[in-house]
Amino acid sequence: MNGPALHRVRVPRGTVPSVMVGSDVAPDQVLGLHRRPGPAVRVQLATKLRVRSDAVSALLLVRPGTRLAEGDAIARGADGREARAPTGGLLLGVSAIDGTALLAPLGPEEPVIGHVHGRIRAVEDGAITVEVPGALVRGVGGTGEAVHGELVVAVHDPGEELRAAAIDVGATGRILVGGSRASAETLTRARAMGVAGIVLGGVLDKELRDFEAIQRRRREVGGLVGAFGVLLLEGFGKVGIDPQRFGWFKAHAGRMASLFGTDGLLYVYDAEPAPGRRTLPRVGERVIAHRRPFQGRAGVLVAELDDLHATPSGIATRMGLVRFEDGRLAPVPLANLEATLPVPPSA
Repeated sequence: MNGPALHRVRVPRGTVPSVMVGSDVAPDQVLGLHRRPGPAVRVQLATKLRVRSDAVSALLLVRPGTRLAEGDAIARGADGREARAPTGGLLLGVSAIDGTALLAPLGPEEPVIGHVHGRIRAVEDGAITVEVPGALVRGVGGTGEAVHGELVVAVHDPGEELRAAAIDVGATGRILVGGSRASAETLTRARAMGVAGIVLGGVLDKELRDFEAIQRRRREVGGLVGAFGVLLLEGFGKVGIDPQRFGWFKAHAGRMASLFGTDGLLYVYDAEPAPGRRTLPRVGERVIAHRRPFQGRAGVLVAELDDLHATPSGIATRMGLVRFEDGRLAPVPLANLEATLPVPPSA
């Protein structure tokens, strides 16, 4: 197996880390604590220091972005007078026009969760990087929260639709790999049954909009419990998972995984590298099409056509001739193709 993947956890400004480089972390572990700034209040500086407004900046004891406690000095005059923070908060800035400071009081502490298993590689302003021992699969999109669970293949072939009837209590807490699509009914049932997440080749735009509308209504009445995420691997519409990728998922069923729907990422732990993709395919390579009418279909690039050719939209572009796996030969814009890379050998 190749080296670990790197997952970058974005952290809000002012977060106090609770981990250090080299620490091992679990998906639900708190990496740091932060307090969200509230509405800002103005603090008089020039008046208290008895100086001109444009002279305040030279008298500051702290810089904007500093977290202050109640009573901390913000500025000090030549005569020793001080202007202090009336409450704890984040110093946002100072105005040379009226000589005031903007101070945002901080709310209660909120945890920053990484949602991955691994080891801390770096702790920096704005981000914490975690080494994840496993494989990273990148999708084309998704929706929902970050989730963690056991990977289960819920369909028999990569073009099969994931149906609501296939989801029962045995799927609770797991990440299901479906096929070409899932209806809004299926997604709604999955969330209701406590499924952690779903991986699909594609989904119809309308089905996804209907599902998200149902979730918004339930959220408004307090009816949603637990996180749920959806990852799309190939595109929008009824698109099967590439058979090469589907075979990789079957080989790694039962492994634990972390899914980030909104970011289009899936980490599978203790897994061999997943089949990769590369733009600008070469003649003779296996390719995947990413736009209709061949979206999600695999084939071999047999030739690059000379000159520019018009697409259905009227735009002239470079085209390739693809022999798809069903035997059909068709021209496809090269920009709509990706080469599928062979899985690297195990170390």
